[in-house]
Amino acid sequence: MGAVTKVVIDTNVFISAFGWDGKPEAVLSLMEQRKIVNCITNDIYSELQRVVACPKLKFSPTLQVNILEFVFSWSSFVQPKETVAVIADDPDDDKILACAIAANASAIISGDPHLLSLGSYRSIPIMTPAQFLEHKH
Repeated sequence: MGAVTKVVIDTNVFISAFGWDGKPEAVLSLMEQRKIVNCITNDIYSELQRVVACPKLKFSPTLQVNILEFVFSWSSFVQPKETVAVIADDPDDDKILACAIAANASAIISGDPHLLSLGSYRSIPIMTPAQFLEHKH
């Protein structure tokens, strides 16, 4: 068996996976199959905690807990070693890049236009869930 692929999955992918069927859900399925491991930082997890509780999403308290438990259980926490300041339009996205560098990730999976417009960062490709699934399988 080969090494498990390390990736950084953006918060928006988790929200999409739990809110709707489709490619983001298929990415999470790869986590459950242990084909990929999501690398995450405390900052990204805190962002996820805030986002799942957003009233606009209308996620039930049970679903909120399920999302957080899934991400916590199926992710590997890393500590960023450097500060990244690349995305002027949305500096919050820089934490995704810093996590990917710290984890030595093979890919960043996101639906965020600021990240996707980079194409890659330090040779780490930034892809939509659909692009990742196409590339990986």
